[in-house]
Amino acid sequence: MFTDTDIAHMQTQGLDLTSYEQVRASAGTIYGQVAAKTMPPGDPWTADMVQTFLNWMTDGYPKGKAAPDGETATLAAPAGTSGAGRVRKDLNSLSDAELKLVKTAFEGILAKDKDLTDPNCYFMQAGYHWLPAPLYCQHHVPGYNPWHRAYMFNFENALRSVPGCEDVTLPYWDITTPFPDFLKKAPFDSYTLPADIGGGFSKGYKTTRFSYPDIKSNLLTYNVTADLERALTKTDWEDFHGYWSGAPYNTIIAAHDGGHGAIGPTMANQSVAAFDPVFWFFHSNWDRLWWEWQKKVGATELNGLLSTIDKQTDLASYQIFTVPPLQALEPFTSLPVALSSIKVIDSVKSLDVDYAPPATKQPLIALAAKTAQSVPLERSVSINPQRAMVTASGINRLKIPGSFKVHLLKDGKPIATRFMFQPDEPEKCENCVKNAMAHFDFDLPLSEIAGGKLQVEVEPVDTSFVGSRFPVKMMGKPTISVSIPVQTE
Repeated sequence: MFTDTDIAHMQTQGLDLTSYEQVRASAGTIYGQVAAKTMPPGDPWTADMVQTFLNWMTDGYPKGKAAPDGETATLAAPAGTSGAGRVRKDLNSLSDAELKLVKTAFEGILAKDKDLTDPNCYFMQAGYHWLPAPLYCQHHVPGYNPWHRAYMFNFENALRSVPGCEDVTLPYWDITTPFPDFLKKAPFDSYTLPADIGGGFSKGYKTTRFSYPDIKSNLLTYNVTADLERALTKTDWEDFHGYWSGAPYNTIIAAHDGGHGAIGPTMANQSVAAFDPVFWFFHSNWDRLWWEWQKKVGATELNGLLSTIDKQTDLASYQIFTVPPLQALEPFTSLPVALSSIKVIDSVKSLDVDYAPPATKQPLIALAAKTAQSVPLERSVSINPQRAMVTASGINRLKIPGSFKVHLLKDGKPIATRFMFQPDEPEKCENCVKNAMAHFDFDLPLSEIAGGKLQVEVEPVDTSFVGSRFPVKMMGKPTISVSIPVQTE
């Protein structure tokens, strides 16, 4: 909630207002100054802002804690009321005229495939995700959310390049609802490659999906809705995303991977996923969820977002927003949209993009205390003895060609499954190489794992290499552990 003026003023006093630790340690002093209208000189805080800061203190200094409704104007307005020019809606809430416009725009960029060098053609747009080379996409790394936000914006601009579709917006599919009938019909049901893209995907390859009943079942198997809801309870950037910096792999990126795997086969393969038309409506929803979380924790501008990042344990995330060379989101930084990580933080002010609420009423999801395996000694903790975290770690995913499933078994029977989304040749993926050693986390009732023998099996999507069970000895030296996470108070 600190403004650039606040930050600049206090830097001269030796206090870094972008540091959670420093702000917490000096909270009493800061409150005294803002309450007395002495900080910053000549531009004091409003009474609402002072009250918001006091609320944060009395609530135990949570990272990114959103203020109660109506107490501050620093958070973005509710979805659809921000005044944004581009309001993306739930597919299920579109009128017939709006659906027709989306279809016209989509058919328009498909028609542009007659010139595969046209930057607005479907082939070119889908190809930015992975194949054909050069390879750009970011997964399981700090740039995942910013990169995909830029991608959705660039694709929406392509849709708007179609005559008569200058005001079209990219709707989203709320994945907690059934697969939309609209996406089961042409031109959204499949796509045929007009040219070879490498990796064994030749001209004429047609995208495919699992049956719609199987997609519904798979989403349950991969626990997608539960992971999404868990992500929206998090107050830290790394916990919202999950997977890196010691954060469990059971929040937004896990839900993303599970969603891709559930829809497959094309969507389950990073090399070609974006060629399936459902990809765009799927990822519009993921960007909506990130924006929803940003508003919830007060991270809609740079300083607010940085306050949710632990600079000591997650320096890589901090640097993609603070070190200019690391802010690039290629190819979108070099394309006419000229977007970078900091330019996509505020979806409304920077991109003029907001989201209308889902057509189906959503459950209220409150922020929760941070969970961890351990905390500093001076902090008090609480535990929930009814739940446990089973973690399979040390799996070298570079050894596994393509996406794969990780099954947790009790007495030989699967009780939980996760899906890892990756390209067919992960060793050629820079981001995969940076995060080669994967871990998979299963948050389960203790009663479900007690009294039996636990084991983990890895099942590659492509079984032609070693069959349906990937040999443990080929994955490095993976381990399995069980813990009861603690919550900070």
